[in-house]
Amino acid sequence: YGLGFIGNLLSLIIFFSQDEFRNVSTGILFLLMTLSNTIHLWTLTTEFLAIFNIYAYSNVFFQCRLNYFVQNVSRTMSTYLAIAITLDRLIRSELPMRSRIICTRRNVIKLTLIYLIVFSILYSFWFCPMVTFNPITKTCYTGQSSIYSDFITNIFIPTRLIIVCIIPIIIMSLGNIRMLLNIRQSRRRVNPRNQIDMTVVTTNAALTNERMTPIDRMLFYMMLISVGAFIITQIPFHIYTLVRVNSDTLDSYTNLLVRAILLIWSSIYFGIG
Repeated sequence: YGLGFIGNLLSLIIFFSQDEFRNVSTGILFLLMTLSNTIHLWTLTTEFLAIFNIYAYSNVFFQCRLNYFVQNVSRTMSTYLAIAITLDRLIRSELPMRSRIICTRRNVIKLTLIYLIVFSILYSFWFCPMVTFNPITKTCYTGQSSIYSDFITNIFIPTRLIIVCIIPIIIMSLGNIRMLLNIRQSRRRVNPRNQIDMTVVTTNAALTNERMTPIDRMLFYMMLISVGAFIITQIPFHIYTLVRVNSDTLDSYTNLLVRAILLIWSSIYFGIG
């Protein structure tokens, strides 16, 4: 977590100080994602410190409701900002002329506000009074109501897996595959036997070379790393969480240990800046 905060701080300094990033929609998306990652790391840190009886908040509302609300909203925000980065680069490669109208900083701000409103409504159930603090185990729990507990177990966790893991991975993977194919096609040599496509391929190659400035190339590689890191770090935690609620093969201690390890592994993504 400490290295994650340092990495995100350095990223924020770069994105704020460099005009090349602030003037590009992709750079603004990376900036907003870094802010969201930092907020998410903070919520994970407060949850981690609570294990050692170090509480950032003295009130149960902040510790068990607001903290979990912000944690889930920031996690989903970071995920869908990563999707927006992929789609931003894809639009630039597919529609170079229209991208000047679509991929703007104003549209990025609008999309971010829509994300924030939708996800805040989606996770508003965390403010339910049934989420409280257990003085014996010194952890937050939802066991006061069987209905609420069943909702968390049988509805929320599977839904989160779909929204925050499966859908993003599919979109980002397809988007990156498409971009890599576009780059490969634009760089291939023109085959003399395919004279009909010569003008088209040459034009595409010229447009690609013109668009891929050093900043564009850097942002493209950053996007690839971000997507790759998301896939390898998020899948294990979400799948284990879903499997755990439908299987009681592990005792409570082993479950907490495995969950902690996978949670730390998934947290790497939010500090990989």
